[in-house]
Amino acid sequence: MSRLGFHQGGVALVSVLLIVAILMAIASRLLASHHLVINQNQNTFEQNQALQYALGAEALAQQALIEDLTVSNDKSDHLEELWAKPIMPFELDEGGFLEAQLTDLNGCFNLNTVAGSDDEVAMARFKTLAQLLGVQPQIAEMWKDWIDEDNEITGFGAEDREYLIAQPPHRTPNQLVTHLSELALLSGIGKDQLSTLSPLICLLPDADSLLNVNTANSHALAALDPGLSLAITEPIVAVPRNYASVQEFIDANPDFTAVAAALSVSSDYFLLHAQAQVGSSTVTLQSMLHRNPSNGQVKILSRDLGKLFRSNLSINTEEA
Repeated sequence: MSRLGFHQGGVALVSVLLIVAILMAIASRLLASHHLVINQNQNTFEQNQALQYALGAEALAQQALIEDLTVSNDKSDHLEELWAKPIMPFELDEGGFLEAQLTDLNGCFNLNTVAGSDDEVAMARFKTLAQLLGVQPQIAEMWKDWIDEDNEITGFGAEDREYLIAQPPHRTPNQLVTHLSELALLSGIGKDQLSTLSPLICLLPDADSLLNVNTANSHALAALDPGLSLAITEPIVAVPRNYASVQEFIDANPDFTAVAAALSVSSDYFLLHAQAQVGSSTVTLQSMLHRNPSNGQVKILSRDLGKLFRSNLSINTEEA
């Protein structure tokens, strides 16, 4: 073979190898893209499945509340009922788990009562609650100015003229609010005060809501009147409560006689907190539910998919 023929053969071989290398690189790229698409679809599927399981927990909570009012002969709401028991984490068919818990919002201090028909009394109670928790009591006046309809400053409160010079500038809503994050917008309120208040308060779309004595926390009960205290309310909440009427509660706890009009033994508002995990995807859902006391119908008032789930379950283990 001539040198020319040998050279041409070598060039052809190199060309073939180069083409093979390019084809292998393209195939590898296509395979990687294919795997990426598969993973994306898998994540989307798992996320959607987890969301559907969380919504299923919401539907289950609705049904439990409906049956509690329409089927059960017990017309009071208390923490020994089925709806108050957390759904134990259980495995899902797709690989994962679901956990849910339903809490009574008529058992906490409703901040929107400060704009209710008895707003002055409600504000005094908010101040008492703040003092019990070591929070500056003027937060009650700031909150009243935040949600009341006028622009008149109450005590140590603040209205638009102060918030408009803040960075960024903003206005007071002058109406009932639904999210506790608005407390962070109040002038002079620190993170520590918010974290202290948050577990014990709520925002209901009813400015004249009543406090359920069967589910209320000790601080909400103690804030009802200056004559009450945690020394009185903590023993009450330390044991299961199932009072059939407010009068039955008053008979057992005469210290609450003066605030009987603010009390109830049933509830209309509930909060569902659920977490579903499917594969590597997790969805947390927090929903506010309202149960109509006349017909038992339950409506979803709000949904929040951005809340951190904290389990209320405590599992005791014994060493062998």
